[in-house]
Amino acid sequence: MFKFVSALALVAAMAAPVAAHADTITGTVSAYGTDVFTASTLQFDSAQVAGQLTGTFATYLTDGNPITFIAGALPYINGGTNTAINGVVPLFTTIENGAIFVYNLTSYSANYIVGSSTTVGCTVGSCLDVTGSGYFTAAGAVNGTSAPASFLFTTQYAGTDAPPVTTFSASASVSPVPEPSALMLFGSGALGLAGMVSRKFRA
Repeated sequence: MFKFVSALALVAAMAAPVAAHADTITGTVSAYGTDVFTASTLQFDSAQVAGQLTGTFATYLTDGNPITFIAGALPYINGGTNTAINGVVPLFTTIENGAIFVYNLTSYSANYIVGSSTTVGCTVGSCLDVTGSGYFTAAGAVNGTSAPASFLFTTQYAGTDAPPVTTFSASASVSPVPEPSALMLFGSGALGLAGMVSRKFRA
C-alpha cells in the first residue's frame, strides 16, 4: 500500500507546476519626468507614463499614470557595469486598473558626459545615459514575471538650474510557455504511470 500512495504523490507533484498559472508579461512602457544626477549618482524625482505602451502594459496603463521610482540615490561607476545592490533593485512601480507593475533592475551601465559643442547629442550642460537589465513582476489584475527586460534611460541638464528632463523605456520579451501538445503529452504520460502503478498494486 505504501508504494502505491508514494507513486501517486509523485505524479501529483510532477503535475502541480503545469497546473500553476502565471500571466506572461510582455511589451514596452515609456515615461518622462525629472531627476538629479552627478558624475557618480542618479536620483529620480517624478515621472509618468508617456508614449510607447504595448503588450500587457497597454492593456492596463494609460498616458499620464504616475510612476514611483526608488527613494534615494542610485550609485554608479561611470563607463562600467554596475551590479544592483543585493542582486536586484526594485527600480520603479506603477499601478493602474488593479495591476501593479514593478521593474527589478539587476545590472546597469552608465555613461556620464560633459556637454560641448562637439559632443554628439550633448551640446549643453551634462548628460547621463543608462542601460540596464532586469525583469518585470506584476500582481493584482495581472500576476507573473517577465522574461529578461531591458531598461533605457537618458537625461540632460540644459545649462539651467531646473531639474533635467528624464526619458526612459523598458521592454519585456516573451516568456517561453509550454505548447498545448506538450502539456497533453505530459498529462497522458502521468495518467499512464498512475495506471501502471494501480495494476501492479492489484496484482
